[in-house]
Amino acid sequence: MTVSVGVVWNETPEVIEFNQLKSRTREEALKELVGEFGIVYVTALTRQGCSGCETQKPLFKTLAEKVGRENPEKVLFRSFHVNYLDGDKHESWNSKRIFGHAAYPTYMIHVKSHVGPLEIYRSIYPPMEELEKQIKESFELADFYKTEAKVPGINA
Repeated sequence: MTVSVGVVWNETPEVIEFNQLKSRTREEALKELVGEFGIVYVTALTRQGCSGCETQKPLFKTLAEKVGRENPEKVLFRSFHVNYLDGDKHESWNSKRIFGHAAYPTYMIHVKSHVGPLEIYRSIYPPMEELEKQIKESFELADFYKTEAKVPGINA
């Protein structure tokens, strides 16, 4: 299955079932998810049955609405939800293989550069104020890499 991604801000984070990425390598998944220069990509990795994920879900949604409203052309929020039915850990292990995370909920911030996607920030269960601060600081890097990609001799 192909996941096509466009930069469109919605009122809530785009929720994607993780199984759409399960056969991808880390490089393939990130290249697909971090597709445009000048955009800050904020990703939440959540898992079924995770109490911390449930606690942070409305906080992340509120943050996505606020920051997305303030910067509609500069940020894209997504949430990847990992199924964990009847103790079947297969999808969770695939998520950890692709994204290299240790626990749920994990939040990541990426930007695209001429050498590919770059991870700016990663945290397990961060305060939303810290995540917001990191997002806002990442706008400058996203702009830098967008400008850098236009320099002759730099591969985009």
